[in-house]
Order: sequence, then C-alpha cells, then structure tokens
Amino acid sequence: MRRLLFLSITLFIAGCAAPMPVPPADPEATWQSRQQDLSKVNDWRLNGRLAITRGSEAWHLKLNWRQKPEGYEIFLSGPFGAGVKLVGNPQSVVLHDAEHHAYYAREPELLLYAHTGVLMPVTGLRYWILGLPDPGKNHTNQTHLDAYGRLAELQQRDWTVRFRDYVAVKQYQLPERLFIESEDIEVRLVVDNWQVFL
Repeated sequence: MRRLLFLSITLFIAGCAAPMPVPPADPEATWQSRQQDLSKVNDWRLNGRLAITRGSEAWHLKLNWRQKPEGYEIFLSGPFGAGVKLVGNPQSVVLHDAEHHAYYAREPELLLYAHTGVLMPVTGLRYWILGLPDPGKNHTNQTHLDAYGRLAELQQRDWTVRFRDYVAVKQYQLPERLFIESEDIEVRLVVDNWQVFL
C-alpha cells in the first residue's frame, strides 16, 4: 500500500512538471524560422539590470526599455540619481537628464557616453535583446546556435554576445541573460520582466 501511494505521488508530480522541450531535428532551419518571426517583434517592454565595466570603472544600472515600431524610450537609473532617458528612432536620439535638460545627436552610444560616461551598445542591443543579430548594413556576423536553434553566441562588429538563458514569452523564446564584451568593455544584462505586445 505504501509503495502504491509513493508511485501515485511520483506520477502526479511528474505529470505536473513542465515538459522538457525537444530539440529540433534541424537547428539551422529552426533558426531561420526564428529570425523571420522575431524580426516582426517591434512592440515590447522589458525591465532589467545592467552591470557595465570598463577598465577600473563600473556601473550598476536599472533598465526600462520600451520599444515601439516608430522608436524607443530607454530609462536608465543608478549613479545618475533620478536617471536619464533616451528617446530615439533610426534617424536621431535625444537624452533627457535629471535636470530636465535635453541633448540631441544621431548616435545614442556617443550621446549617452558624453553625458554619463557610460558606454553601452544601444543600437546593437535593440536586436540582441531579442536574440537577433543587428541587421544594419555592412555588419559581418559569426553565429553559434544552441541545440534549439537559438543564438548561443554572436560576434558582430567589435562585440561578442553570449546568450546565457532564454525564457518563454507568449509564443517566443527570448533572452533572459546576455554577456556582451568588446575590448575592455563588458556589459551584463539580466532581464527581470518581458512584455511583448502583439
């Protein structure tokens, strides 16, 4: 009787556990299909944490990123007190600081660095966050896939991006932790919350 009860409990627990995904027979074909699906995802929000190191300097930031088809809003808080906000599109970007000043530029990386000292690959990150290469012109890519046809590592421009974990968000598998490196710069992103708006 005791053995039968133990077996019943074991089977019940096994039935409640989430099934392990089965790797596809052709990860490369799955990757091609994933790219097509993810390239259509242009309305999303994430909250996360950034750790950025450059030589002896280090920053720990909170990140709120709202991406829409027409552009993005990125709010960074941490050593800036009330934080800074980048509002941009492919043509231009404006940085709003805690004193309500506005600064304009064409490249978000240079604008952010000039006013905060933080160097972060904003343009590439908009795509890497989704588990995609940056589709910008003249970008050569070296990609390594995992068994499920997802990016495990990407080398693009001067950056190496390692995708540590993925999480299910609606019908998508999206990165949950990214390690990004270039020369003496290291960016680690942990996503605490994903939202995709269909």
